[in-house]
Amino acid sequence: MMHQKILVISALASLFCASALAESANVPVAAKPKTSAVKPAQAAPDNASLQREIEQLKRQIKQLQPDITEAMLGLQIRHARLWFAGESGDWVLAAFQVHGLQDGLDGIVDTYPEHAALQPERLGDILPAMMGAPMKTLRATVDNKNKAEFERAFDGVSAACTGCHTAAGFTFLQIHRPKTSLLDNLSGTPAAIPAAK
Repeated sequence: MMHQKILVISALASLFCASALAESANVPVAAKPKTSAVKPAQAAPDNASLQREIEQLKRQIKQLQPDITEAMLGLQIRHARLWFAGESGDWVLAAFQVHGLQDGLDGIVDTYPEHAALQPERLGDILPAMMGAPMKTLRATVDNKNKAEFERAFDGVSAACTGCHTAAGFTFLQIHRPKTSLLDNLSGTPAAIPAAK
């Protein structure tokens, strides 16, 4: 995932440079600063070739984006870890998972605002509308460290997730409380640090 982000950033930087070159090619010669110590450079690429390069870079960026199902799997993992953190009263880990869950939702909205599943509606509009209030309530219950409130708010977020899936036509994707921790390789409570001798 990190490798893909680096590639996307590199492609965006190339896109920015190509756009800057295209714009500078349109500046009249009289407006360009004169420098006497600079040797004549090669002819700048024409606008058409720069536009082709920009379009190619845009296609490459799109290909580097992970599929929405990968992003949803990340949400599902955080959702499950959040449940077990709240149930065990590990409010620090629960707050961390709520933050990660919100970041994941925001990332999906930013990356896939026009996803085909909800057309003609926009995922970029539907997801925040359906998830905003339940996530706000969940954040507050974690801050209050109240297990009973947390459970109700968690169920509210789960129902909102299922509602969004239903709106997209994926009625078979029902989100609920996890029963077993498949990923038990994370502990929110640090191990005791032995005292220095």
